[in-house]
Amino acid sequence: MQSKNLFIMCLLTLMSTLSIKNAYAQNTPPKPAACTTAPPGFIRGGTFTVSSSRCSEPDDPNREVAVRYLDDGVVPAFPSSVQYVYDFSDDIDITAAGFTGEYAAFTGGSWNSSKILTPGGHWVLQIAEINGQKYISCGPRAAEVIRVDPPVANIFSCDGTSVTIKIEENEANKHNRYKIEWGDGTEKIVDVSTGTLPFEETHTYSGVLARIAVTGSYIRNNYEICVTNPEIKDPNVINTPIINGLTSSNGGANISFKNFSSDGVFTVQVAEDLGSNYTWSNQGVATSDTYAVTGLKEDSKYCYRVLTLDPCGNEVPSNIVCDLTLSATQSSSSDATIRWVLPSNPSGTPQQLELLKDVEGCDDCLNSLPLFSNLDDYFEDLNLECSEVYNYQVTARYAIEINGNTEFVTIASDKLDVDPLTGSTKIIPNGLIQATYMGNDDSAIKLVVLDQSDISQYHFFHKSPSDADFVSIGKSTGNTFTDIAVIPSSGKYCYKYQLEDACGIKSDLSPEFCTVFLSYEGNTLNWTDFTFPNTIITSTDAKYTIESYNEDFGAFLPEFWTNDLTKGVGYLISNATEPTIKFRITAQQVVESQYLTDYAIVSYSNTVEMPIPADIFIPSAFSPNGDGENERYEIKSKFVESGTITIFDRWGSILYKDDLDGRGWDGTSPKSNEPVPSGNYTYKISGISLAGEAFSRNGILTLLK
Repeated sequence: MQSKNLFIMCLLTLMSTLSIKNAYAQNTPPKPAACTTAPPGFIRGGTFTVSSSRCSEPDDPNREVAVRYLDDGVVPAFPSSVQYVYDFSDDIDITAAGFTGEYAAFTGGSWNSSKILTPGGHWVLQIAEINGQKYISCGPRAAEVIRVDPPVANIFSCDGTSVTIKIEENEANKHNRYKIEWGDGTEKIVDVSTGTLPFEETHTYSGVLARIAVTGSYIRNNYEICVTNPEIKDPNVINTPIINGLTSSNGGANISFKNFSSDGVFTVQVAEDLGSNYTWSNQGVATSDTYAVTGLKEDSKYCYRVLTLDPCGNEVPSNIVCDLTLSATQSSSSDATIRWVLPSNPSGTPQQLELLKDVEGCDDCLNSLPLFSNLDDYFEDLNLECSEVYNYQVTARYAIEINGNTEFVTIASDKLDVDPLTGSTKIIPNGLIQATYMGNDDSAIKLVVLDQSDISQYHFFHKSPSDADFVSIGKSTGNTFTDIAVIPSSGKYCYKYQLEDACGIKSDLSPEFCTVFLSYEGNTLNWTDFTFPNTIITSTDAKYTIESYNEDFGAFLPEFWTNDLTKGVGYLISNATEPTIKFRITAQQVVESQYLTDYAIVSYSNTVEMPIPADIFIPSAFSPNGDGENERYEIKSKFVESGTITIFDRWGSILYKDDLDGRGWDGTSPKSNEPVPSGNYTYKISGISLAGEAFSRNGILTLLK
C-alpha cells in the first residue's frame, strides 16, 4: 500500500514539474510556502485530484474546477472533515484564530468540492482533520483554467509570389504551439515551448497565393490541449487598425482601437468636424491600443483616425469616428432637457443608444434613462432635486463594415454636470407673454405668461415710453399679473418676465413682448405692430381688426380687418351719429413654440376717442321774395355745442348776428328794417363742437330777388 502511494506521489510531482515548465500561456502564482513546509499545528499529508474542463472561450472564460480527496498513505485514517482554500497564497494565514476554508461535501464515498475559477493558475490548499489533527496539502500542481483565444497573425504579401506571416507577442497569443497551413498542402509547426514570440516566416508559392489558416494550442504534460478554431485569412487583406471606442472630453478624447502591433507605428490623427472634408493633423503615436487626445479647442467637435503603414510601406488608415456632443438646458431647477448630437461619422441610426444619469457622491445611483427609440435626440428629466448634482453621459453603438467584416464602435459623450442649486445650467424662459389692455379700461394691462416651466414664482418687468430700460413692477406665484402703473395714451408698453424656481434660482429675463398702441391723425388710425421675438415661430402674419364702441350694445363691434398698421375711417366719421367714436384694435397672431402649436394669441390695444368735427350745412344763396320758399338764410348744423353767425355788407357793417340754431336772416337791414338789395354778402361762423373743438367758417352768400 505504501509503495503504491509513493508511486502516485512521484508521478504527480513529475506532472507538476512538466506543467510549470509549459505554463507559458497562463500566469501561475508562486507555490505558497505552506505547501512545502507545514506551519505550526499542521502536518503535511493527504492529497487530492483536480479535474476540470479547463479550456474556456473568450466570451465565457471561467470554468468550474472540481477537487476530490485522496489518501496518500501518510494520513493515518480517513478524515472526519475536509476543507479547501481556493486561490491559496502566502498572504492567507491558516493559523489565524477561527480560520476556516470551504468545507467539502461527503459524496460517492469521499470528500468533494468545486468552485468557478478564472483563467490562470490557482493553488488549492486541502485541510483534512483526523482526531483533532489537521493535515494539509496543496496537491501536486496548481489548478488551471485556459482561455482559448484565437491566434492573432499578420499575413501579407508585397510581391504576389510569397506570403509573410508574423505572430506577435501579445495578450491573445499565449499559446504553446501554432500550426500554420499555407493552403498549398504544406504546413509549419511553431513550438513556442522551445522558443519565444514574435515568430516570422515567409513562404513562397509556385502558383497563385492561397488562403492561410493559423491554429493555436496548448501543451500540458506533452499533450496538446485546448486547440483553437483556425483563423483563416487571405494574404491580401490588410490588418487595418479599427477604432472601436471613443469617449469625448472637453478639449480631447480617449480612443481605443483593434489590431495594434508593437512593431508598427500607429499615428493618431485629429481633424475638426466641419463636414466630410477633413484636414488631418498628427496628434501623436500610440504605444498601445488606447490613446488619450489632449490640447484640442474646447467646445469644438472633432473627428479621429489611426494611421499606420502596412508591411509593404503603404498607408493604412482606420475608420473615422467623431465626437458625440451633449448639452443641457433648464426651465427650472427640477427640470433639465438633455440634448445630444450624434456623430457625423459613423452616420445613420445607432444600433444601441443609452443615456446614463448619475448623482455625485452616490455609489449606486447610476442608471439608464428610458429612451423612446434610437432616433431620440433629447430627454426631459423632470426629477431633479436642489441638493443634488447630476451628471449625464450618452453612448451610441454602431455596426460598421471594414474589409467585408462587421465591426462595432461605441462612442460616448463627455460627462455633463447639471447643478440645479448653483444654476450651472441656465434656466431659459421658453414661453411668451400675452400683454393686452383690459377691454374698455386703459388704466391697466393684463399679462398672461404662456410657459409650462415648473417654477414657484414669476417676476415681471415693464418699459414704459418714458423708461430708458425695463423696471420691476411685481411678482406672482401664478402666471398672470395686472400692471396698474400705466399712463393711458402715453405709448406702447413692453414687458419681460423672469422665472424663479423652488431652489430660488432665477432665470435670465425673457425676450420682450409689447402691447399694440393705437393713435390717430385726422381721420386715420395708426397702431404699432403685434410681433414676437425670434424665439417664437409665427405661422401666420398678424391680423388686425378695427373695432368701434356701440353704445346700444355696450360693446366693441368689428368694423374692418387688415394686415396693415394704418386705416382711414372717414366713412365711419361721415355716418357718425355721436360726437365721438371710440376705437380699439384687436390683434391676433397664430404662433408655434416649444409649448404651443397653432395657438392664437389675441391682444387688445388701448382705446382712443376720435372726435367728430362739427358738421355745418351753409347755403350758398337764399331768395327772400315773398314766394314762401327759401325766405331765410338758415344754417343747418350737427355736433355743435354752441355757435354764432355774423353777416356783413360790402362795407363791413353787420347786417345779422345770431346763434347758429336761430331763426336765420330774413334779408333785411337791422337799421332800416328794410330789405337789402340783391347781391353778395360775406358771413363768418364760429363755435364749439360737441367734442369740444373750436371751429370757424368764412364765405360769401348770394341774396336773390
